[in-house]
Amino acid sequence: MTEMARKRRWKRFVDPQSGRALVVPLDHGLTLGPIPGISHPEDILHWLSAEVATGVVLHKGFAERFGGSLGCGLVIHLNGSVSLDEQPDLKQLVTTVEAAVRLGADAVSVQTNFSAATASHNLRLIGRVVDEAHAWGLPVLNMVYDRTRAEGRGLERMRHFMRAAVELGVDALKVAAPAQLDCIPQLLDGVQDHTPVLFAGGTLADEGALIELAEAVVHHGAGGICVGRNVFQRAAPAATLRRLLHVFRNGGSSGLDFARPLAAREREAELAV
Repeated sequence: MTEMARKRRWKRFVDPQSGRALVVPLDHGLTLGPIPGISHPEDILHWLSAEVATGVVLHKGFAERFGGSLGCGLVIHLNGSVSLDEQPDLKQLVTTVEAAVRLGADAVSVQTNFSAATASHNLRLIGRVVDEAHAWGLPVLNMVYDRTRAEGRGLERMRHFMRAAVELGVDALKVAAPAQLDCIPQLLDGVQDHTPVLFAGGTLADEGALIELAEAVVHHGAGGICVGRNVFQRAAPAATLRRLLHVFRNGGSSGLDFARPLAAREREAELAV
């Protein structure tokens, strides 16, 4: 009965010009502490807005402090752990769907790091959150990661974890992109038609690689990108986000020469969007 409400709310995270989501997760502080880029959370207001991103992921404390000032779709992250925990991959619920509703959330998210030690916990967590969120008409973004650390068959394992999440009713997925981007169609097969798949930006890396990922998202018809450290740890986060939007809106071509100096490319991106 809430399918229409969930679809309407998820549209708030989709850029109407490109049909893709560009979401900035800013939930890292709970796990990693005040890392560079988010050590002073109020600074986020200087570069993040609905003009450069379709959504943001926040824990409830910072959502209450400034989530309403950003103007883009708001995802409240429901679970987490600190990095020094004995089992940091065992993410525990730290708030409720009802609390997220009171904060004005457009969606909720949970992170599930799959291993032999966490698999059953993750399935119970996803099932519970989906039931509660759907009762309120909220879509669920599930961040799915493979922590098995087993050699080989990585793509097959990820497809299994993604399928399990879809079987339990999640509305969107965030996953790490495969090392070989030409494997994206295999990862999306049987999923993307009904459940948007967003690729994680990962740790801070060469900007050209991030743009290449955005181009692959367009080329292979993925749902978008959910990028945090690869944006907020850059000198000019807004310029990077504009660059990604430019790729999304121009059919997978950035139109930028990455051999040119960064400052020149940032000015070019500012003018392009």
